[in-house]
Amino acid sequence: MKRSFRLTKNEEIKLVRQQGQSFAHKAIVINTLPNQLNQNRAAVIAGRSVGGAVQRNLAKRRMRSALNSLSPELKQGIDLVLIARKPILFINYALLVSAVRGLLARASVLKDQDCE
Repeated sequence: MKRSFRLTKNEEIKLVRQQGQSFAHKAIVINTLPNQLNQNRAAVIAGRSVGGAVQRNLAKRRMRSALNSLSPELKQGIDLVLIARKPILFINYALLVSAVRGLLARASVLKDQDCE
């Protein structure tokens, strides 16, 4: 995801986490909230519970990569916050992409779904 499409302000991230919908997997949590733009924005978060700086950066790179691979399938106009959990460091990348796709499907933000 391009840097211009990232949520960078704390207020924006808090808004998505507080007012948006949350969907959880053992390795990742996704919060979604519709925005008034014609583009998606995303924030990727890995707290200290994930591990040291190297592990947190690895988790964030993996989440960004998974989101980038699924970005053509996403509807536009959605703010996303992806939060890493400790198991993200130990699962296969293909399983991570599958988990992210499943969470996005539950959130009804994939193009091939009808709004629920």
